[in-house]
Formats: sequence, C-alpha cells, structure tokens
Amino acid sequence: MLRPGSIQFPFLLACLPILLAGVACTREGPAESAKASPAIGNNGPPVVSSARVLNNPLTLDSPVTVTIEAEDPDREAVSFRYQWYVDGTALAGHTSPTLAPEHLRRGQMVSVEIVPADGAQTGKAYRTAAVVVGNTPPKISGVTVTPLPIVIGENLEAQVEASDPDHDRIDLSYRWFKNDVMIKEGDEPFLMATGFIPQDQIAVEVTARDPSTPGNSVRSASVTVGNRPPKIVSMPPASDAKNPYEYTVKAVDLDGDRMAFQLEAAPSGMTIDQQSGRIVWSIQADQSGTFHVKVIAQDGRGGAAYQEFDLSLAAQAPATPGQS
Repeated sequence: MLRPGSIQFPFLLACLPILLAGVACTREGPAESAKASPAIGNNGPPVVSSARVLNNPLTLDSPVTVTIEAEDPDREAVSFRYQWYVDGTALAGHTSPTLAPEHLRRGQMVSVEIVPADGAQTGKAYRTAAVVVGNTPPKISGVTVTPLPIVIGENLEAQVEASDPDHDRIDLSYRWFKNDVMIKEGDEPFLMATGFIPQDQIAVEVTARDPSTPGNSVRSASVTVGNRPPKIVSMPPASDAKNPYEYTVKAVDLDGDRMAFQLEAAPSGMTIDQQSGRIVWSIQADQSGTFHVKVIAQDGRGGAAYQEFDLSLAAQAPATPGQS
C-alpha cells in the first residue's frame, strides 16, 4: 500500500545461465556508505521506503527490473540514480533503470542500489535484497514442415529453430497432426507421408525442454497435401500400312483420380475416346507425310500428363492394271 505522496516506479531486469554455486546475503535497506544531503532551509531529502528486484528467481530471457516506493516530504518530483551489483560487486557503467541479461549467468546474485533526488536534495542510497539468477527454459522461435510440396510416400521432417540462454542441452518432442487430429507423437522429427490424400492439412507441434525445465511449444503452419498428376505409361505404335491406325493411351494416377483424355494436336480424321483413351485414325487416300499428335490426360484436379509423337505416311502408289 502506498502512503500519500509516495511514488512507485516499476522497471525491468534480465539474466543469463549457470547453476547457483553459493548465496551471498545482502542487507536490504538504506546503504550505510551513502548519506543524505543536509536539509536546505525547509526542504527535506526524498526517501526510498522500499524497493525490490522483480521476479525471483531471475531468468535470462528478459531485462532485470526493479520496483521502487519513494516519498518526498515536500511532495516534489523524485528521480533516481542506479548502480547494479552482481555477487556484491558493482558493475562498472551499469547505472540504468534496467540490467540487460547478457551481463548475467545462472547462479549469480543480483541487487541494485538506488539513490533518490528531488532536484534540490539527494536522499540516502537504498540497496535491494539480492535475487538469484535461476534456470532459463529453452525457447522455440520457429517450426516448419519440409519438404514442400509434400511428396506422398516420402518422409516429412520438422525443421526447428530453438535456443537455450544457459546453453543447456535442448530436447524436443513432436506431435504430428492431419486435419487437426493427432496421428503421431514422440521424439522423432520425421513422419512418413502415407495414407494422405489431396487437400489433407498437415502440421507439427514441437515442445522444447532442457534437463530441468520445460520450455515453450510452437505449432507449424498447416501445409496442404497437393495433387499428384497422372502419368502416361504407354507408347504409341509406329504408323504402318494398317488402316485404321489404333492406339489406346494408358495412364496411371497415384491418387486414384478419374482421368479424361483429349487430343490437342492430331491429323484430320483422328479421334480419341475421352474416357478410355482409345485413338482411332481412319487414314484417307490423299494423306501422306508426317503428322504430329499431342495427347493430354487430365485428372480433374489440375494435374495433367502429355504425350507427343509423330506419325509418317508414305504416299500411296496409284493402282496399275494387272499383267496377263
């Protein structure tokens, strides 16, 4: 509870990692070596009534901060000077309201000395109780699924960006999801991409921990299983004297999609059955030379396969009367 005329000043504190080797006792309260300036006329110096380092134990993932309660008998604005201490030793040049965590490591004891002033008077220095730097848990900053696009039948892998301010070993666990339903859990970063169909949504959630403390969990963005295009597996026969010319195009689709066939380039008189892929060409007597054929097989999901080939026809010799 603040008394009338008191001021509360919250500030930040931060740390780095190493295990506590010893604990030094620090007395909380006005520092003996720092004395208030004598009163000037009726003006009295400000007083820090209490102060403490926030967060106990400290961690190395945020700055170290301090909260202060102070009052000035003349109700004047109060400012503060700071001196940070680690294991009882002043950190040279560290006189800001906060202390960056990169100056600390696990196991150290941190305190701060505060000197209040009101512009005319300087009050007694106040040293906070020391607070230990504890273990800082690991942190995952990013998770992605690779490779993209997803290839059905091959391994998916979770790519993780993680760090530990204490440089501890980081252990990761994984939970794989298909359409928001968990399908695998464990310490393996891999998932075999089997049993998927186009438009399935795949994601992985990764949790980090060090030997003593669990860290955060991060879930990747969902990736969509794409469509696999069909593949034409048949080869066209060479053109010959046989009339009509016939060729049934055969294609496979690993997703089981129904395919439709179409001629994108063909000589006059050539047709294809859209469902079966059977090509028939009734060759006319006046047709000769080289003819280009292009067949397309489509799966209805945007996937397509093409086959192109040339057919050559020799000019037919005119009929001659039989010899007797």
